[in-house]
Amino acid sequence: MDTITAKILVFLLSVFVLIIVAHQVTLLFDDSYETETATLYSSAEKVSFKGIYVRNETVVKSSTNGVLSYPELDGNKIAKDSVVAYVYKSAEDIYINQRIEALNQEVELLEKEQNPGTTAVVRPEFISALIEEKYQTITSLIARNNLSQLAEERKNFQSLLGIYQIIIGEETDYSDRIDRLSKEIEELEKKKSQPIDVITVPDSGYFISYADGYENVLSPDKLSGITVDKVKEIIENDGYDSTKVSKNAVGKIVNGYEWKLIGLINENDAFFRMGQDVTVKLSSTPDTVNAVIEDIIESEDSKESIIVLSCEKLNYNLVQCRTERVELILNDYSGIKVPREAIRFNKNNEKGVYILQGQKIAFKKLDVIYECDDYLLSKVNSDTGYISVYDDIITSGEIPAEIIEQASETTAAEEETTAPQETGSSLKTDSASETSGDGENV
Repeated sequence: MDTITAKILVFLLSVFVLIIVAHQVTLLFDDSYETETATLYSSAEKVSFKGIYVRNETVVKSSTNGVLSYPELDGNKIAKDSVVAYVYKSAEDIYINQRIEALNQEVELLEKEQNPGTTAVVRPEFISALIEEKYQTITSLIARNNLSQLAEERKNFQSLLGIYQIIIGEETDYSDRIDRLSKEIEELEKKKSQPIDVITVPDSGYFISYADGYENVLSPDKLSGITVDKVKEIIENDGYDSTKVSKNAVGKIVNGYEWKLIGLINENDAFFRMGQDVTVKLSSTPDTVNAVIEDIIESEDSKESIIVLSCEKLNYNLVQCRTERVELILNDYSGIKVPREAIRFNKNNEKGVYILQGQKIAFKKLDVIYECDDYLLSKVNSDTGYISVYDDIITSGEIPAEIIEQASETTAAEEETTAPQETGSSLKTDSASETSGDGENV
């Protein structure tokens, strides 16, 4: 009986131990826990508005009546005393001159393509590789809306194709074609007329072949007196007022490299401050521009203020429009993304998250650099006490009290070990997160 009783007691004790262990495992790894893997994430504060360019501009005029022909593309940079326009009696005169120029360029290319010094020594695979390279260059220029280099690259591409045709035996030479073009040029030269006037510019700058009527209104030295109503008027007119454009206007010169951009914003949409460096995305170009918030002019309406951006980098794309859509990037943060519903506080009132770590639940602190309604970003930190990339963050599920107690003790022990290096950083982070009610990084 004693042996049987002992066996029964051992069996019951074993069952009880198994139940306790199973209960603890269930507490630790309850299927009700939902997790999300911590990953790197970037977030930026963005504000969009219709922007208006403000530049130092000089209207170019001509008193000669006739039809204008422009030798330069809009947005090209030109030197002082450069020719920006020719005045002809009729459009037919312009067509003849443009046709002669185009035919001369084609003859020049054909003569280059059939030059024995090139075709006799170049291998087909070499030219084929150059053709592919030029094709990629042209595609890139079109995508970036860089038309200033497109014409030259197109000629180079055409020349390579002509050379390739001779190398592979598709063509012997282009003598017949050159003869036909030369005869056409000869006939057109008989009808050619000289311009009745040549228009030059007194200063260097970027030339635009039209005026919009706002050249004198939108100058940097007059911005202090601009009003919200005036900004709205310019935007509604899409940056063009025909009543203010001079009848003698040939175009305009954009002087210098500094320009400004103004628009209407609601200061409640984001945190703006004067002197702040920002990134600007413009609809006219895929490239971004770095600028500075120079001024914020408040109005009677608290929801409407005029923002003034300043930049010292001017190029082909930035001089061709008066107004365009702008996306202003105020702050760009990168860190570990943590869902807001996962945020917990341990017994030491430290902000963090609980993660599944092997066979344990551990508490990881957060070094907050950005917050919004749905998530926050924690700075990547080499300290093992902070959240790391690929940690499994517990987003829902009840954390047992004993786990919270153990996590707090572990955190306190880690702090004692790393206190000289980490205490200052931790206090700064906690202070920032507590004092920033709108989710901004303070």
